Parts: sequence; structure tokens; C-alpha cells
Amino acid sequence: MNTITNVSRREFVKGVFSTGALVLSASLLPKSLWAQTYPPVAGGTGSILRPNLFVAIQSDDTISIVAARSEMGTGISTALPVVLADELDADWTNVKIRQGDGDKRYGDQDTDGSHSVRSFFDVMRSCGASARYMLIQAAVAQWKVPAAACETALGTVIHRASGRKLTYGQLAESASKLAVPDPTMLSFKPASAWRYIGKNTPRYNLAALCTGQPVFGIDQRVDGMLFASVERPPVFGGKVKSYDDKDALRVHGVHQSVAIPPFDPPCAFQALGGIAVIADNT
Repeated sequence: MNTITNVSRREFVKGVFSTGALVLSASLLPKSLWAQTYPPVAGGTGSILRPNLFVAIQSDDTISIVAARSEMGTGISTALPVVLADELDADWTNVKIRQGDGDKRYGDQDTDGSHSVRSFFDVMRSCGASARYMLIQAAVAQWKVPAAACETALGTVIHRASGRKLTYGQLAESASKLAVPDPTMLSFKPASAWRYIGKNTPRYNLAALCTGQPVFGIDQRVDGMLFASVERPPVFGGKVKSYDDKDALRVHGVHQSVAIPPFDPPCAFQALGGIAVIADNT
């Protein structure tokens, strides 16, 4: 059973910022959000800038972003990475999205109630802004110019006065050696400067979806796997008065039947009740 620890938004943002290769201070975040290892990044080669759990930038300009919420057909695995990519000023064509496994380091992964964007919008923006801050600081150190004289655009740090440019990949190694900024140090792009948020950004896996390539829960198969078919009362809240499973159990491949007790009002997240038949196939 998963255990969910409730933390404030500020404490969660602190948590994801202190779980990268450069730890601010372990005492700043709940122990439930500490990270010992990194999830693998998607593609790319070379040195990695990993300021937090959700983004990694590699020297070949590949940007890997983790979508830690479950994809249920709503496009959330694109929507949340888009928020981070926008604040990072990333080139979306260089972004690789990795679906995160169930892991308490990502915070609340309970994907329901249409609250993924509302709950994680600020977190993803902060993760992108942190990486952008470190990349600018790396360029500032190399060029010996004020940070205020530098800006970013599509995966590049630019010094307009001299015309100098460095890609995020070129800065990744030096940026990885810098301290991760405290969230209070970050500045955010105004809504008028958003490239992707609120725009018509296609789902990253649209072509795969249209050709039946993604694997969903219903597609999974394991050795010895059985299937259950549940029959429910025709009226919500109805109860099974009686049942006879003798004939059902004579059918080849049927293993057993299981009575599911009715719920105690209010329903909330309880099972609805009914009879489950467990067999070798549907």
C-alpha cells in the first residue's frame, strides 16, 4: 500500500530542489521526499545537469522531463512537461518525456479529480526556472558579464551586447557544478512570454497513439495471470440477495467466484458490490 505524506506546496518545492546531484540541505525537506538514486533519463549522451527530480539536460542538448502523473487519456503526460519546458525556455523538439514510475519522491501521484495541473503547475515552473537560472549563471561565469545582461531563447543562453551564444548542452557540465538556487531566488516568465503554455501543443506521443503502440494497464500480461468479470446489481446501491455459482464453476477455465460486499453510504472510493467470476480469460 502506498503511503501519502501531506506537505505544503513550499515544502514540496524545497523537496524536489534538494534531491538532485547538488543537495541544498537534507534538513529542509521531509524525509519522505529524499532521493537516493535518479530515474534513468530518456536518450541523450554526455554530462548531465540534474537540478531536481523532474529535468535533466545533457551535453548533446537533449532535455529529459519526467511526467510523474499517470496518463489516462487526458494528455497530462504532455501538459506538465510543457509547463517545465516553457519556464526553462527549452526547444520542445529536443525534449524527451519519460513516464515516471510510482515513487514517493515525486510527491502526490494520485491522478484523479482533474487537479494535476492545478497542483503541480507551480512545481514544474519552479523546476524549469531553477535549471534556467543555473544555465545563465554558468554562462555568466564563462563570459564575465552581469546576469542581467543575459537572456534565454529555445535552449540557448544569449548575451545580446556581444552576440555570444551557448546552447544548454554546452553549458550543462559547468552548470552542474553550481549550487541549486533556493526557490526564493527564482524569477518567472510573464504569461505574455509563454511559448507553450495555453498554446496548441500536440501530445508528444500522438503518432504512437494513432498507431496503437503505447502499452496500457489492460495490455499487461504476466505468468499465471487470471481475469475477473464483475456482475453488479442493476440499481446503484443494490445488494445481491443470493447467487448460485455451480454451473459457472463447471465452465472450463473458471476458477472461482467471489462475492464483493456492498458499500456503506456514502460510496466515496468503496467497491460497488456484486459477484466476480475469476477465469483464465475474459
